[in-house]
Parts: sequence; structure tokens; C-alpha cells
Amino acid sequence: MEDDREDYTNGVNSCKMDKNVVEHQKRDQKRNITAIGKGENKSAEGEQHTVRNKLKEDLQIMWHKVRLLQMFEREKPPKLKTNNKLIKLQEEINGVIEELLEEEEMDITDINNLIYAAATIITQTLNEPSKKTKLE
Repeated sequence: MEDDREDYTNGVNSCKMDKNVVEHQKRDQKRNITAIGKGENKSAEGEQHTVRNKLKEDLQIMWHKVRLLQMFEREKPPKLKTNNKLIKLQEEINGVIEELLEEEEMDITDINNLIYAAATIITQTLNEPSKKTKLE
């Protein structure tokens, strides 16, 4: 029954979510064009900027999904071992969260949802198999 409710709520809110995602994508594209026009987009910086934009997009999508869940419906995020990859990812996510906080005003519930979404993205990113594993 939960799955039916989840499908229903995702269907009901998908138009609003799609509109927000498209709006953010347009804003990010404008920023990319501006950066290219200024000549700031070197290959390494450009690649990092693209990764950051994807991270921001993934975080926004997850944030919208988390908003549809009640607190008791959320799974507890697992403990993660601290390593260089985790620290780098946390720094990137923190930067994206700062951008989002500057873009729109949020209440404490929105911030809580955003933090949970960030934890989910970090967990998913660290738990996905590496490219080397996929090739073997």
C-alpha cells in the first residue's frame, strides 16, 4: 500500500518537481554560458563545474522526493567510513547547499529535508560501484 501511495504522490507532484528542476537547469545553463564567455572554463575547471552541476541537480531531485516522505518513512542513513572521497564529496555537497540557501528562503523543515537528501546522495554516490569494477 505504501508503494501505491508513493506512486500516487510522485505522480501528483511530478509537474511541480519537473518545473523546479527545469528552472534550476536553465539557471545553471546561463551560468555556464557566462563562464564560457569570460574564458574561465578550462578543461579541469569545466569538468569539475559539470560534476558540481550534476551533484546540484541530483540533490534538488532527491530533496523534492524527501519532501514527500514523513519522518517515520525515512530509512536511517548508514554510518560511513571517513576517507578522502567522503571528505571531498562532503565539501562539494556543502558548497551546493550554501548555493541553495542563498537562492531561496527555507524554514527548518526544508533545511532538515535538504540535509537528509544530501546524506542520501552521499551514501548512494559512495556505494555505487567504481568505473574500474564495472569494466571487469
